[in-house]
Amino acid sequence: MNTLVIMAHPNPASFNGAIMGVVKKELEKKGSEVRVKDLYAMNWNPVLGASDFQQMVEGKIPEDIAREQADISWAEELILISPVWWFSIPAMLKGYIDRVFSLGFAYDYTENGPKGLLTGKKAKVITTSGADESEDRQTGMTDSINKSVVNGIFGFCGFDKMEYINCFGVPFVKDEDRQKMLVEIGKFVNK
Repeated sequence: MNTLVIMAHPNPASFNGAIMGVVKKELEKKGSEVRVKDLYAMNWNPVLGASDFQQMVEGKIPEDIAREQADISWAEELILISPVWWFSIPAMLKGYIDRVFSLGFAYDYTENGPKGLLTGKKAKVITTSGADESEDRQTGMTDSINKSVVNGIFGFCGFDKMEYINCFGVPFVKDEDRQKMLVEIGKFVNK
C-alpha cells in the first residue's frame, strides 16, 4: 500500500517524532511504500496567498502545491501526526491542508452540492495532547478534532475510511506510559 505520512511538530526529537518513527517502521514491516513529509523540516509555507489563488484561477497550480497533490494522488493511505494545540491542529498542518486540498483537486461543487474527489483512500489521524482523558471528556477536545479534521476534512474530501487516535497527557506521564502509547500506535497503524 502506498502511504503518505505527514508530521507537523517543530521538534523532530519530540514524542510526535517518536510516533513517526514507529509509524514508518510498522508500515515498512508490512511492505508498504512510504513517503514522509515533515512540514517543519520542509519549511512548508502554510499561507494560502493571493498569488496561489491567482495562479489557480489561471488554471496553474503553484509548484509546491502540485508536488504535494501528486503525493496525495499517489497515496492510498494518508497518516497525519500532530499535537493538539488549542483544540485543533497546528497552523502549519492547517495551512498545508488549506493550500493542498484545493477546489478541483480534493473536492468540487456540483448541482447536488459538494462532492469529495479523494475517494478510494484511507486516512488515519494521530494526535498527542497534554490533556488527560478525564479533561478531554470534560472539554470535548478530541471531539473537535473528529469534527473538524477527521470528518470535516477527510470525510468532506471523499476518503472512504477514517480513523483517529490521541495519546493523552504526553508531557506528564512516565516514560513507560509513553512506551505503551507507542505500542498502541503500532497496533493502530496495522488495523
